[in-house]
Amino acid sequence: MSDTDRVLIAGAGPVGCCAALYLAQRGIPVTLLEACAELPLDLRASTFHPPTLDMLDDLGVVDRLIAQGIICPRWQYRDAREGVVATWDLGVLEKDTRHPYRLQCEQYKLTNIVVDDLEKDDLVDVHFRARAKSVTQADDGVSLTVETPEGERTFSGRYLIACDGASSVIRIGQGIEFPGLTFPELWLCASTEFPFEDHFEDLEPIAYVADPEFWFVFVKVPGLWRLLMPSRPGETAESLVSDETVQERMHQVCAKEGDYDTYHRTAYAVHQRVAETYRKGRVFLAGDSAHINNPLGGMGMNGGIHDAVNLCEKLVKVWKGEAGDAELDRYDGQRRPVAIDYVQQTTLRNKAMLEETDPEVRKAKHDEMRATAEDPEKAREYLLQSSMINALKRAETLA
Repeated sequence: MSDTDRVLIAGAGPVGCCAALYLAQRGIPVTLLEACAELPLDLRASTFHPPTLDMLDDLGVVDRLIAQGIICPRWQYRDAREGVVATWDLGVLEKDTRHPYRLQCEQYKLTNIVVDDLEKDDLVDVHFRARAKSVTQADDGVSLTVETPEGERTFSGRYLIACDGASSVIRIGQGIEFPGLTFPELWLCASTEFPFEDHFEDLEPIAYVADPEFWFVFVKVPGLWRLLMPSRPGETAESLVSDETVQERMHQVCAKEGDYDTYHRTAYAVHQRVAETYRKGRVFLAGDSAHINNPLGGMGMNGGIHDAVNLCEKLVKVWKGEAGDAELDRYDGQRRPVAIDYVQQTTLRNKAMLEETDPEVRKAKHDEMRATAEDPEKAREYLLQSSMINALKRAETLA
């Protein structure tokens, strides 16, 4: 087998790592290229939904991930003034998934587990400090030029999977448009060891707290609570992460004596965008390079991992001669509509629910949510949607 008889993957985040592991486990050589000097230990995505855990189980990594996270069989929708509106019990999905719960675990723990496995696999070459720069395609292969500390270097393979993020150089270089919108407000994420569970009655590790003036989200990860909060008009990224603003917002969530100790704070813009196509020749987009959405519902990373598994299933069939090239078009045909019809719409509805200002509309939505959560069959249907199981079922029916 030649050095070019392999799949190139740009980006060693959760999506690129899962794609590399899936292919290598099925005998396909992979070159995984990461721009950073090492895997980032960031606090980005942290929610793993049930079907994603099923996929990671199939990859042989879920037990190690669960050991480093928090199993959350329930999550909440709350109102800042009323308290708990609805508590969702994922146990009603026990016949739909092997993992009827959310796992709260920082994404870097997954990538560390997977890359450790990949570096032991002779079919996989992992390169750090290799930032994607440009792509050329031919009838029988694709070449990716990267920037390294030693200068430019070119890698060649049969196919390239671009997992290089929302600002994907590969997507831009291939002339693939990324239509959508950017929210006018910034969002602040801050983490602290403060025990919010001692100050909010019946607080679950995942809680969306609605308020027409100041909504926020609680997410627990091992050892820390993460808070997600919106900015106010005129605030900049710099002012939003300042001590003054962070303390003011966190005290608005929960007043306490003295300042909060924070271990992480980030201000970022939030987008809703889907690439006009997920395939161009031998180049495929997956994860944030293909779609980005607001984080309410934890669907971004999960959807990206679902992309990786869907695409790699098809690549394996084509690689082994079990299907023709047209099989690869089904990736775009299945995953792109899901991003538009399910992920984008669901996350937009989640945001609208949290910030609804009309008191009558808020009451009607809350009453409907309570009734749904209290009815096991209605709750199951709701959770099949919010846990992304319906999205996967829908993709299977598409061309």
